[in-house]
Amino acid sequence: MPQRLTIRQTSALRPGDRIVSLGATITYRPARTVAAALGPIEPGSPVHGVRLVNPDPDSPLELVLYPSQVDGLALVIERD
Repeated sequence: MPQRLTIRQTSALRPGDRIVSLGATITYRPARTVAAALGPIEPGSPVHGVRLVNPDPDSPLELVLYPSQVDGLALVIERD
């Protein structure tokens, strides 16, 4: 059974975690799944982010959470 956790740092996210909500106003339905933990968004890039799985497989958009925009906000996640 998955655990429901509240975290405030993108560095705590792991691949497979499902983000249920972000901050006080954003609820994800369906939950957003972490594809890759915090790391460079491109090889050798100084910019770091957490890649998410786009729930729309036909969309070309890449979903990324950036620590500068998210750290400090409450991220409610489910983790197996």
